[in-house]
Amino acid sequence: MAVIASAAMILGIQTQMSQHALAQSNGSNGTTTSASAANTTVTVSPSQSTNKEFWIDTVHLDGITSLHAAVACGNCAQNTPLHPAEKPPVNSTIPTGGGFRITLPNQVGAWDFRSFTFAPDQIVVNQGDKVTLHFIGVQGVHHLITVDGVGTFALLRGQIHTVSFIANNPGSIKFFCSIHLPNMVGQILVLPKSV
Repeated sequence: MAVIASAAMILGIQTQMSQHALAQSNGSNGTTTSASAANTTVTVSPSQSTNKEFWIDTVHLDGITSLHAAVACGNCAQNTPLHPAEKPPVNSTIPTGGGFRITLPNQVGAWDFRSFTFAPDQIVVNQGDKVTLHFIGVQGVHHLITVDGVGTFALLRGQIHTVSFIANNPGSIKFFCSIHLPNMVGQILVLPKSV
């Protein structure tokens, strides 16, 4: 029985070697081809669909810190990354508007910096596409969003507001929250039809 198993194993190895050798043989044009997945080139064509749908979240990024350096806590429910003591910026150059917010230190020295944004904030479509945008109120209590050339609408946390339009002209279409300017801004890049 052991002899049969050994013979089958040797035959299997020889078969694999023969297949590998065949894969390395010269092609009809004299070039070497390979059956290896690492050397295979795949060409992907972009979607030619004329219906494009996107989900856009309203989010904020938080930089939470403290006047005091973080200390390791062996019995805390969650690890806190260690960082040096940080003070809020003096004479801040942060642009005015509701898009950025600094919360001054509390009684234990904790303070934070917040920045509102869209995710994603850049979208690419083709001229002539029907574009559907679903805006989702994830973070931020209230937004007042405008899509240039389409309209303005209010959006609360937990709500979804959908707009659709045809991207007739190449160029860019801006969308923004007027409450959280200057940084809560996005754009839709409309590529021209290929000639």
